[in-house]
Amino acid sequence: SDYMVGSYGPRPNEYEFLTPLEEAPKGMLARGTYNIKSKFTDDDKHDHLSWEWNLNIKKDWKD
Repeated sequence: SDYMVGSYGPRPNEYEFLTPLEEAPKGMLARGTYNIKSKFTDDDKHDHLSWEWNLNIKKDWKD
């Protein structure tokens, strides 16, 4: 998903942006580990921040 955060000039306090909630896939076929690549870019496609993270969808969280 892509989200437009807005256009803001520099300031001493940090900005906070919460993305809208998205529903995770459901059912046995959706279970597994998803590798997600996120990045923060500007209008000129300059990459300011990139990171990877994993999302585990499980039926049981005991292990």
